[in-house]
Amino acid sequence: MYKLKGRRFWEVPCRGRMTWGWRKLLAIRSLIRPFLWSSIGNGAQTNIWSDMWCDHCPLSSFISPRRISNAGFHLQSTVAELVSHSGEWSWPIAWYDLFPVLIYIQVSMFNDRQDRLIWKDLDGNSRHFSSWEVWNNIRHRENLVPWVNMVWFKHYIPRHSFHMWLVIRNKLKTQDRLSVWEAGSATNLNLMCCPLCCYDRDSRNHLFFECSFALEVWNNIKAWTAMESVNGTWADIMSWMTQNSNMQMPENIISRLVLSAASYFVWQERNNRLFSKNQRTAMVIAREIIQTVRLRMLTFQFKWRPGLRRLLEKWQIPSGNMEIDPG
Repeated sequence: MYKLKGRRFWEVPCRGRMTWGWRKLLAIRSLIRPFLWSSIGNGAQTNIWSDMWCDHCPLSSFISPRRISNAGFHLQSTVAELVSHSGEWSWPIAWYDLFPVLIYIQVSMFNDRQDRLIWKDLDGNSRHFSSWEVWNNIRHRENLVPWVNMVWFKHYIPRHSFHMWLVIRNKLKTQDRLSVWEAGSATNLNLMCCPLCCYDRDSRNHLFFECSFALEVWNNIKAWTAMESVNGTWADIMSWMTQNSNMQMPENIISRLVLSAASYFVWQERNNRLFSKNQRTAMVIAREIIQTVRLRMLTFQFKWRPGLRRLLEKWQIPSGNMEIDPG
C-alpha cells in the first residue's frame, strides 16, 4: 500500500504542496477506506482505532479522540498494544457500558507474520487487488438497462458501440438539443436544418433514420441484417433491440454490428456536411458500412449450423471461418 512519510495515504492530511496524483488519491480516500482491511498477523502494524480489522471498525467512528486520550491510550495505538499479557483487551471496563459493541469484538490470535492489507469487495469477500476490482466496487451503479447487450458485446467495434451508447442516451449534440440549451441567437436557431436532407432540425429520431437521406442508407443496408421488417423509426429499432439483445445467433450479431456502424457513419456524414464541403451519397455510405462490418466478420470463427454457409457466401466470408461459435 502506498505510504507517504511512513503513513498510509488515508492518514495523510490534505495540506501543503503535493502532487496532482496524491491530491486525487487523498480526495477519494473516504470511498476507498471501507474496502481496505488489515489481516492481523502480529498486530503491530494495524492502528486499532482507524484501520479496518474487524466487523465493527473503525472504532474511531464511535470512540472519540478525547475518550481515547483520557483512557491513557494514544491515537497511534496498534491492535497488539491493546491486548494485555493475559490475552484480554486493555480498554476500561466502563467502555463496555458506553460502547456495548466492544463485547462482541474477539481478541485477535496473533502469529509471527506481519499484518497485511487486503481488499474486500461489496459482499465482504477478500479479493486480489487490481484496478478493475477497485473500480467495480467504487463506481456508481444504475439499474441494468435492457439494451446493454445490444451495445456492448464480444465482437463490437469500440468506436461504433461508444457512439451507439451516446445515441441511445440521446447525448449527441443535435440541433434540437442545442435549441434547448439556447445556444446562439434565436435567428440562428431558426435557420438550423438537417445537413443531410435540409429539412427540419436534426435530432436523434430524425437522424436514425427518419431523415430521407439516412432512411435511404438504412433501406440499402437492412437487407443484410435480420431487421428487414424494422422500419427507420427509432421506436421500432429500440423495440427490436430490447427483444433481441441477448440472442447470440450470427445473424443477430451481424445486425448489431450493422446498426452501430450505420449510426456511426450517418453521424460522421452529418458532421462532414456541417463543418466541411465533403459530401458522399447514401449508396457510398451504405457500401462503407457493409465493408466495415465484413472486415470485422473476417475475424469471426462460426460454429456450423444449417444456413450458415449461405450467410457466409452472402458476406463473402471464407468457409475457413466456420466451426467455432462466435458467441
